[in-house]
Amino acid sequence: VYERNGIPIGKQGYSKWLYVVPWGFYKAVMHVKDKYRNPLMIIGENGIDQSGSDTLPHALYDKFRIDYFDQYLHELKRATDDGARVTGYFAWSLLDNFEWRMGFTSKFGIVYVDRKTFTRYPKDSTRWFRKVIKNEE
Repeated sequence: VYERNGIPIGKQGYSKWLYVVPWGFYKAVMHVKDKYRNPLMIIGENGIDQSGSDTLPHALYDKFRIDYFDQYLHELKRATDDGARVTGYFAWSLLDNFEWRMGFTSKFGIVYVDRKTFTRYPKDSTRWFRKVIKNEE
């Protein structure tokens, strides 16, 4: 369900099926905690896409993705503070790649890949993650 009473549940990503719903992330983690007696959890894929037609340098400016990760990691911290045993978190995805449903029209990576030269360019979200991991932000 993408809306409640005709109102979208959050901002839409580039993909029509993907919405930014940080409170839903918290609820999902807490549901697993409560329903399955608080197992160890690893979040395997979490992220948001942008248009695959963006070119350099514009494709490197992914503030929307940074805001997404900031909100979702805040909700994950809230869940762990409330007792959820999350031991790992992986962004979706390190590199822009071929998406099974959207092909190259959608990009999830925090690193842009030039498909002609295969040169990799860190996006702003890469630098943001580095600061978060180093506890600088």
